[in-house]
Amino acid sequence: MNDTMHKLLAYIELSRPVNGIIAFISVFLGAILASGDIQPVFNVLTIAVAALLLLSAGNAINDLCDVEIDQVNKPNRPIVSGRVSRVGALNFAFFSMTLAVCLGILVNWSATLLALSVALLLVSYAIWLKRTPFLGNLVVAGLTALIFLAGGIAINAIHRAWVPAIFAFLFTVAREIVKDVEDMDGDRKVGARTLPLVWGSRKAVRVAQYCMGLVIVISPFPYLLKWYGISYFIVVFFGVDLVLAYLMWRLSQDKSPENAATVQKWMKVDIFVGLLAMYLGKTVL
Repeated sequence: MNDTMHKLLAYIELSRPVNGIIAFISVFLGAILASGDIQPVFNVLTIAVAALLLLSAGNAINDLCDVEIDQVNKPNRPIVSGRVSRVGALNFAFFSMTLAVCLGILVNWSATLLALSVALLLVSYAIWLKRTPFLGNLVVAGLTALIFLAGGIAINAIHRAWVPAIFAFLFTVAREIVKDVEDMDGDRKVGARTLPLVWGSRKAVRVAQYCMGLVIVISPFPYLLKWYGISYFIVVFFGVDLVLAYLMWRLSQDKSPENAATVQKWMKVDIFVGLLAMYLGKTVL
């Protein structure tokens, strides 16, 4: 494999494509759940690409600001390992954000304003808010929820997009706290003030469990209110609720960073299951 391909793969890794794919799909899902359609397709596709670019840029900036932490927690990350330079990562982030804002202009002013706001929040999060206990977690969750609302903005109908946005918010708050528990050792060495370091891992895990439990409690309501069909209820019960219940129990038994790492990876996969449940419930039965 030549140097160009190695460099390209390093930048792809820097962008964390799984997160970008989730954002891309979520915009389409937000549009479908807002109106049952994705028309105009151009608007939805354009905003979906913008969401992917913004998230990729945010991940790059986040890694730029976390070099010292990643040297302890994740030494194989592209910047820490030297496969991507700091200047290269900064240029990648700037280019991706600029392109995302330009794509927003092609849709409407609401999309443009949303793209600009998200870009500013991503930078603020990486530089300041990430190290502010709990507030940083809430910002990340809010950004995730905005992805679904972006789908509604694309088709000028956001009222039903609030449903997945609320679920995404709660789910992300929980996962971000669990990730903070995973990163406690590195965060402690650089003086970061994350929730588990300020409140203790026991209380932090309890907050995460409350959010996970709230997802379980409210998950039947979209079906009971006839917003989604039986397909949603079946998939969300077996694929999301039972998994979250197991992960809550697992966290109650073991609050170590190693177990937190496993739990947050399970939660990342479970996001896809939740998206599938909402999609099937809206479009199948």
